Amino acid sequence: MEDLVKEYIDEIINSDDFKRLLKLKDIIHKEYAPLIISFKMKEAEYIEAKERPEIFDLNQRQKEFSMAKANLYSKEYVKEYFMLEEKINKNINNDLDELKNLISNKFLKSPFLL
Repeated sequence: MEDLVKEYIDEIINSDDFKRLLKLKDIIHKEYAPLIISFKMKEAEYIEAKERPEIFDLNQRQKEFSMAKANLYSKEYVKEYFMLEEKINKNINNDLDELKNLISNKFLKSPFLL
């Protein structure tokens, strides 16, 4: 069983989609570092404002965080990254559902459960 898991993981890692995902991650970190830093800072400020609304202007922090997120997430490489990530996750979830169904059906057909 362990060999099958390793084989499955290797199949994912060696897929064109996963290789592209890694390449995009590298590109994003290099090309959009200032946007990432801004996004993370605005996110931290927003979280702090949520925790202490009596001190900070929550609406202003939320707007700034939303703008920083929009600036980063509107970039083509970032859009492609999240699209590929979703595609890979969907394929893995489909495979897991298929495996669950195969296991479930095997138990339903077992003479011991009748």
